[in-house]
Amino acid sequence: MTTEILYHDVFMKHEISPGHPESPQRLKVALDCIRKAGLLQNGNVRLVTAKPVELSEVYALHDRDYIEDIRAKSDRGGGLFTLDTAANSFTYDAMLLASGGGIMAVDSILEKRSNNAFIMCRPPGHHAEHDTAMGFCFINNIAIAAQHLVDKKHIDRVMIVDYDGHHGNGTQHAFYDTDKVLYVSLHQDGRTLFPGSGFPDEIGTGKGKGYTVNLSMYPGAGDRSYDIGFTRIVEPAAEAFKPQFVLVSLGFDCHFEDPLTSLGLTTSGISMMNARVHRIAEKYAQGRLAFFLEGGYNLNIVGNGSRNLIEELSGHAVTKIGDSHNESDACVGYTEKLVAVLERNLKGTLF
Repeated sequence: MTTEILYHDVFMKHEISPGHPESPQRLKVALDCIRKAGLLQNGNVRLVTAKPVELSEVYALHDRDYIEDIRAKSDRGGGLFTLDTAANSFTYDAMLLASGGGIMAVDSILEKRSNNAFIMCRPPGHHAEHDTAMGFCFINNIAIAAQHLVDKKHIDRVMIVDYDGHHGNGTQHAFYDTDKVLYVSLHQDGRTLFPGSGFPDEIGTGKGKGYTVNLSMYPGAGDRSYDIGFTRIVEPAAEAFKPQFVLVSLGFDCHFEDPLTSLGLTTSGISMMNARVHRIAEKYAQGRLAFFLEGGYNLNIVGNGSRNLIEELSGHAVTKIGDSHNESDACVGYTEKLVAVLERNLKGTLF
């Protein structure tokens, strides 16, 4: 089994502002934890240098003038897009390398040079809209990879699982009217967190009806609630869809110690989701599986979680971190009701 980590030093040079939570330190800590665990010395984990994406692949999802605006701002040394999302002189190059790394990863898996991958990139992507930067994101790395699989590799069924603490509005909008991409998101309820979207009645339109699935979790939802979500929604959706490739938007901000969210997952809970997505890929998609780094702003959790992910993907025993969090029975009860609503909303579609 071979796992590739797609990375480039330019990822560390993109910075929104000093002290911003989406900082270069996130990748430094992640790489340090993976190296200290000896995972890069075992022969079946490769660190691969990302190459930039072809602009034609970006234009399949993003407006040309918008992309040119990012380039121009980077050329000028930086510029503001929203109050929390800004470019510096490295942003344009970093975003093209991030999406390019995603395409390299999925191509390598399809060509059987590797089994799975972790695109350890910055900036993240799942909030990026067709012509709008937001939520620390500029272009949508995972959506570009999914579109590449559909358009260039003629994959008819791509499943995206997004368990970042925030809803992936950009990814949802990219595939809202297609049955070729199943988007399943588990995130904190948008009434309580940016970007304020991703509700259970958002299930797609036209051919895509039933191919968007949103588990909008109550604040405090943790390991028990996410276990219910996987058992009742994520795994049945995978069984019905039978994906040919599985992509994951990985956000460590679903952890209970993340400073930007109010969810309740432990490191073991995140590892549980990784293992179950891995099994979905093995069962339906010949093991084809790639994880894309999105959020996560507690550096210790990003480091330990990244090590755990590489352990899972490469077949090593997953290190137990030992953190614990008591999820309330009220949270679990809310999740049970949420799942029942989703089951009703999706009845007669993909399910």
